[in-house]
Amino acid sequence: MDIEVKYQKDRKLYYARISDGSRYGRKVYGATPDKVKEKLQSYWSLPTKQNKDLMTVADFTKGYLLHMEKRTLGKIDGEKRIRIQSFETYELHYKNIWNFDDEEFAKGIGRRIHINGKKIIDYNVTQVNDAFLKELVNQIEVNFNTHSAKYKHSIFASFKSGLLWLHKQDRDQYPLLDVRGFSIPLVKKEAFVPKRLDAQLVLRTVDQVCKEKYAIYVHLCANGLRASEANGLKPSDFDWTNNTVHIQRTVDRSRNVIAIETGYECGTKTLSSNRKVPLGSELATRIRKFLMVNKLDWLFQSEQKYDGKPIIQHNLAKFGLHKALKHLESKGQRVEWKGAMHGLRHYYGSLLLAEAAKLGRNPTWVQKRLGHSNLQTTLGIYSHDIDEDNQELNNEVERRLNG
Repeated sequence: MDIEVKYQKDRKLYYARISDGSRYGRKVYGATPDKVKEKLQSYWSLPTKQNKDLMTVADFTKGYLLHMEKRTLGKIDGEKRIRIQSFETYELHYKNIWNFDDEEFAKGIGRRIHINGKKIIDYNVTQVNDAFLKELVNQIEVNFNTHSAKYKHSIFASFKSGLLWLHKQDRDQYPLLDVRGFSIPLVKKEAFVPKRLDAQLVLRTVDQVCKEKYAIYVHLCANGLRASEANGLKPSDFDWTNNTVHIQRTVDRSRNVIAIETGYECGTKTLSSNRKVPLGSELATRIRKFLMVNKLDWLFQSEQKYDGKPIIQHNLAKFGLHKALKHLESKGQRVEWKGAMHGLRHYYGSLLLAEAAKLGRNPTWVQKRLGHSNLQTTLGIYSHDIDEDNQELNNEVERRLNG
């Protein structure tokens, strides 16, 4: 690889610049020139007739992860930019199959799976067939027997998506017919929906023991917002004339803002998730008062060291919902609760379906409120769209939420 290695004084590191489709290319750093060259040699090269019989699982794995890392920076080959958190998930799943880092592996991070006694990374890609994939599923089951079915399914799905990406690079050399036709079913667990009295008790307790900021966050989640959607709200997203809030961006667990203004095609989970959510008049008034007292860039931002981003989601849940649950437990009032904020969204959805049925509303209207991309997610039945919103219904749902 004939690439010049240079020294960067400000970072006290050597580097080489390689083309990655961006305007200036990408810098690869190392403590010594040899370290830089070692990193460059480990990079993946596009399929050719010469390397077809030499392409191993290790080779395509490194190439696919490099491709996914590039996609965190922008759109590549017509594929949309992905979130850093999505790349980290792919990286973790591949470490679950084979962690190349000896130090991490020694600390118990990741796995090193073998297929029929042979390292999975040593298999040639052309050897990946139906029998290989079935044994991989078995090995994932054995190595992650304490994890959920969804987690194990995700590990396999990430591996398969990498193989399909390789197929896309050169369909003739890597037809991968067995991979394209292979799938494993995933039986979805029934979503947790808190009992009505439990949910009402939790929401009342939140108002009693939590600061207003954290209480508002909980109530927004109890009005159908995903935790990441609520965390990404700005004062300008609220329409006080109609008592609605526009969901148009999200914030991940690492406080990265996912929005059109930060270079993403869509700031929400799906295009359908970009929506206006009506609020009950009581909650709308409460949020408006909070914003009048606090002049903020974000609805949820740090009170001390503000760095231009909203608060981390973990703290919003910690000082809101979880604080209320701990308070109830200390008083001997145990409630059945699973997970964190999402149960409140499920509770809202169940209330909305019940109230909509009473008023003759259509299930797709509920789908629209929740921001689901398809009706099957909401209910699993067909119906036609309804565009109307009803403040009386909003207030009724709010009354039911709070008891």
